[in-house]
This record gives sequence, structure tokens and C-alpha cells, in this order.
Amino acid sequence: MTVPMWTGVIMGTLMSLVMSGIITALNTGLDAGFPMRWVGAWLVAWVIAVPLAVLLSPMARRWAERLATKK
Repeated sequence: MTVPMWTGVIMGTLMSLVMSGIITALNTGLDAGFPMRWVGAWLVAWVIAVPLAVLLSPMARRWAERLATKK
């Protein structure tokens, strides 16, 4: 895999992990069943987030370059 692809995989994994944890905690609370609910939510989010991050990262990079170079 190339660096941009790995970047998308890493970003999709980290973002889905953090966001699913926060949203699961807010919606269902922190109790003994939280870790299993989080894992279930994270797996669903990961399957969606990683392909999207890989596919959309080139477009996001172009937008970021345009924003960074605007005068």
C-alpha cells in the first residue's frame, strides 16, 4: 500500500474509534456493557470510515493545499 492509502486507513481507524466511543458513551452511558457496545459501533463505523477516508483523502488534500496557498 502507498503512503496516501495508509494515511486514509490510519485516519479512518482513529476517527471511527474515537467518534464511536464518544457517541456510544453519550447515547448509552458508561456501564459494564459499554466496551462491547463500543466495539460493535466501532466495527460498523470502521467499515464505512476507512474506505471513505482512502477515497476522499486526495480531494481533501487538494482542498487543503488550495486553502493553505490562498493569498
